[in-house]
Amino acid sequence: MNRLQLLPNRFKMIGWFIFLPSLILGLISLSRVMNFEISLPVIYNSGFFSDENQGFFKTAEIDLFPNLFGILIIIGGILVGFSKEKIEDEYISSLRLKSVFWSLIVSYSIVFILFITVFGSLFLTVMILIMFLPLVLYVFRFNYLLLKK
Repeated sequence: MNRLQLLPNRFKMIGWFIFLPSLILGLISLSRVMNFEISLPVIYNSGFFSDENQGFFKTAEIDLFPNLFGILIIIGGILVGFSKEKIEDEYISSLRLKSVFWSLIVSYSIVFILFITVFGSLFLTVMILIMFLPLVLYVFRFNYLLLKK
């Protein structure tokens, strides 16, 4: 049987130390309690979607914390979700597959509901949050099934 290419087990604990605080602080940062804006060159109004010829990069004020915590959620989630267990066998592989399948079904069910119920600028905000949902659900579902075992 072909084995999944997973990270070594030692990355799992590092991932938890990155993932959980980043998830909590990321949700808090959305309430604008923590606000720290910096000026960065970004791809913005590049002419593809507007009539303005402002070049490829533009300097924009970016709220640092939601972006930083989003990056850390992804890094921590990948380290937690895709690190080997101490005993990596076929049962663990089947739990991984079931967890991925479950997280995708739940995520796209939520996206479907949001498409028919949420509109306007709130829709864009919700879709940005939904980007993290499959990874977050996979991590929690897989570890829940492991603990239940």
